[in-house]
Amino acid sequence: MNSQLKEGVNVLFERLPLSEKILHLLVLLWVLMQIITSNFMHVHSDTRWADINVVSYVHAYGGLLLFPITLLFLWKIIKRRKVSDIYPWLHKDISEVKKDIKTLSTFRLPEVRPGGLAAVIEGLGLLALLLALVTGALWYIMASNGNISPQLLEIHKTSVGLIEIYFYGHGLFGLLHLVVWWRCQRA
Repeated sequence: MNSQLKEGVNVLFERLPLSEKILHLLVLLWVLMQIITSNFMHVHSDTRWADINVVSYVHAYGGLLLFPITLLFLWKIIKRRKVSDIYPWLHKDISEVKKDIKTLSTFRLPEVRPGGLAAVIEGLGLLALLLALVTGALWYIMASNGNISPQLLEIHKTSVGLIEIYFYGHGLFGLLHLVVWWRCQRA
């Protein structure tokens, strides 16, 4: 069973170069750490930087360190693919997304392809992660300089909600692909 699981995971990531696999795992684990630490923070709209707890420092500095890693990950993805692969609406071509939605309506998982639903969701996830990182970094700059910015903190928390939705949804669809692969292996 363990070797089958390993083989299934390898199938999920077989199209990616090793550097992207490593970055994907690193970002996944780092985002998970950020999600976990955010649950133990005690930062509110009127919290001063000097009054935050240790977990909040870990979260803030962890987010700042995640920023360059995410930019590298995005660069590697765009270097391997075209921007139109993950953001097809920028080129006014959502035909592959429509095909994938039609496939989903038949209770089948669509194949992963450029400009398809999986690629678009990946692109949206990267944008949501960048939004969370930018707003978190801006809040850090403001807060560490003694400025309280309740609106920026609220925007950051909202963008983190988008990341959490993406994180769990992305993981769920990865598991669904594993289940489909596993069922095909047994047939």
